[in-house]
Amino acid sequence: MNRHLRSLRPLGGLFFRMYAGILVAIVLAVALMLELSSRRMPPQSLDAEHAETHADSSGRELEGLTQGLQWLIEKELLAQPQERWADVVAGWRPHFDYPIELRPRSEVLAMNLPARVRERLTGALPSAWLHSSGVAGDRVLLFLPLRGSEQLVVQSLRLGPSPQRVVEFLALETSVLLVVLGLALLALTWPLYRHVTRLAATARAFGQGDFQARAEARAPEPIGHMARTFNDLAERIQRMSQEQQASLQAISHELRTPLSRLHFALYLARETADVESMRTQLVDMEKDVGELEQLTEELLTYTRLHHDAPPLEWERVDLPGMVTELFRQLSVFSPDLRLRLEAEGLVDAEGSARYLRRAIGNLIRNAQRYARSELQVRVSQDAAGFTVSVDDDGPGVPPAERERLFLPFTRLDDSRDRKTGGHGLGLAIVHRVMQAHQGHAQVTQAPLGGARVTLSWPRSPVGAVTNGDNR
Repeated sequence: MNRHLRSLRPLGGLFFRMYAGILVAIVLAVALMLELSSRRMPPQSLDAEHAETHADSSGRELEGLTQGLQWLIEKELLAQPQERWADVVAGWRPHFDYPIELRPRSEVLAMNLPARVRERLTGALPSAWLHSSGVAGDRVLLFLPLRGSEQLVVQSLRLGPSPQRVVEFLALETSVLLVVLGLALLALTWPLYRHVTRLAATARAFGQGDFQARAEARAPEPIGHMARTFNDLAERIQRMSQEQQASLQAISHELRTPLSRLHFALYLARETADVESMRTQLVDMEKDVGELEQLTEELLTYTRLHHDAPPLEWERVDLPGMVTELFRQLSVFSPDLRLRLEAEGLVDAEGSARYLRRAIGNLIRNAQRYARSELQVRVSQDAAGFTVSVDDDGPGVPPAERERLFLPFTRLDDSRDRKTGGHGLGLAIVHRVMQAHQGHAQVTQAPLGGARVTLSWPRSPVGAVTNGDNR
């Protein structure tokens, strides 16, 4: 029971906040309506003659209506000694539903009375004054001068229901209004509370390792927007987790081969007494260590370019000069291969020189493995951005395999396989370099007959080009 009550506590807080807010709004609206109504009523000063005529007419009518009452009060008091009048009036008060009191004549005449009322009181005649109080109603003051004294009996009557009567009359209606308001708010807040608790439960399950947990996206707004945002975040986290698991499995697999060869070479070196054979084993071990170093370097580069990494610092890059330098460095690995560069004028690109060099170098090395006789690089620029394409005349890439080629540790099954070397990270690094440049990489059929890998990225935002890189 206590657990269920604790689970409903957020609903209670939301309900009472909304209830109190709407109630305050209703009270303020009613007060504003009353204020505006009182301001819209024409003041007496705008039509003084009409107001005075109405007051005189009403006063005469009230004096006639209360003549008998005034006569009875005067008769009763004059039958008593003057010093007992106050006690007699005090004894009457419980039987009157309005105030009645004795007041000195001078005090009454000091009031802001109409001329007719002041004239009658000066002549010791009973008088009635109809006094308008705006939206609060009208008030009638009955004055009865007592002969032979300076005392007046003053009665104050309010025309219309008293505030207490109004409150009592509206108590049931007000209660019904508050109950209906509460039920309406409960009907509005309960679905909201239900969807919020479901979203919280989904988030809790996801945090405990259930990466398949998803929120109900068809919830009412703004909960629906929150649910869709959560689902997008959950998809990204699940995808990243799956990529990490796949990468870890692939890394362990890639490490196993050179480590196994190292162990085997060490075993042979221990078992042999021939110096030439031992030198051969040492050369093999050096190659295996170099392969491990290459794999480590590629992994570090790939992880630095993750989705949430800081943005690159852009700089001016001479693409034709960069490609020419890469040709010079990499041509030693394929001396019989014809390397050709096509540049449409001076291509002064923008981007991270370090990572563009790594991406283009990876593409050239990749094409060198599969090209039969020729490799061509073409660089260009336009108003939108920059393009680099690397073509080879090798076996090409089947259309069904082209998207998969940019996944980490991916090799194709035909001629582009393990025999060509590499760890399957080169094109994955290229893909992430383009993502970091807000661009993309694409594999198509090259005019030479093999594969064409095209890199495209936009120009940098205004003011983003600097002279260095932050990674």
